[in-house]
Amino acid sequence: MEKSKNTSDNMKTSLLIGSLIFLVAALAEVILGVFKIYADSKELEEHWVNAIPFPPGIFPGLTVLLIGLIWLVGYFVTRKGQNANGYLSVGTIIALGFILLFILILLTDIFNAYALGLEDYEDWTILASLRWIIFLSPIPIFFIMKYREVIFTRKKKTIALQS
Repeated sequence: MEKSKNTSDNMKTSLLIGSLIFLVAALAEVILGVFKIYADSKELEEHWVNAIPFPPGIFPGLTVLLIGLIWLVGYFVTRKGQNANGYLSVGTIIALGFILLFILILLTDIFNAYALGLEDYEDWTILASLRWIIFLSPIPIFFIMKYREVIFTRKKKTIALQS
């Protein structure tokens, strides 16, 4: 019983810290993405948002926000004493899916720029395709390493047949 409570407390703390980090990063990326669109629409070359090395985006920020909200709901569910394994699993799997997607986009941009030498990529740098979620990847990887049994195990349901 004590080990289960300790695991639940650890999961609660992990969900809270992970969700807060993701929420802060998401809000920063969305707000900076809006400023970036504003600066591009007004053709302001000297706007401060253009000095940010990693390009902010609204939609990548919204994906990070979604993952942070899933984990935050999981935290509040564990606070009520209920099981939040589903929230941990879904948030982690979605996070890893988007991390892999953005890494694939980065690799294709590298291939287009350096291997194919396309004209559109003459001024391209790696910083132009890096997304913030790639730097947040240690959090879902930590969740998988720490709560592997929770994320990848399924409860067997038994169905009683009535005759």
